[in-house]
Amino acid sequence: MAQMTDKQIQRTRFKVGELQKRIAVLEATREDLERQIRKLSESVPEDAVDATEQREGYVAYGSYAQSVIARKSNLRRSLDDIVSQTGDIAVELRTELDALDSYERIRARRLAQQAETRQARAG
Repeated sequence: MAQMTDKQIQRTRFKVGELQKRIAVLEATREDLERQIRKLSESVPEDAVDATEQREGYVAYGSYAQSVIARKSNLRRSLDDIVSQTGDIAVELRTELDALDSYERIRARRLAQQAETRQARAG
């Protein structure tokens, strides 16, 4: 029983670590996507542009703006997916952390009982 609990603790700690790494990667990706969207929004603040629209200082602004708007839309969809995945992993992480807490409590009780037994034998 003691070995089983120790192995469960070790496996669960590993899972927690892996889930935390995945969340960190998703968070970094989210920040990067948000930065890209901000940069594109500075370049083309509109959400819709006619392909034939002209702007001073731009060659074929309408086509350029449409491609930037499409890129922002794709980034927003990716961002929504990242947020969803992060939420799902956060739920899984909470479950693993609860399990780890439970295993560690069981282990602590077992160790306390062993200490009491040793003390009773010695006393």
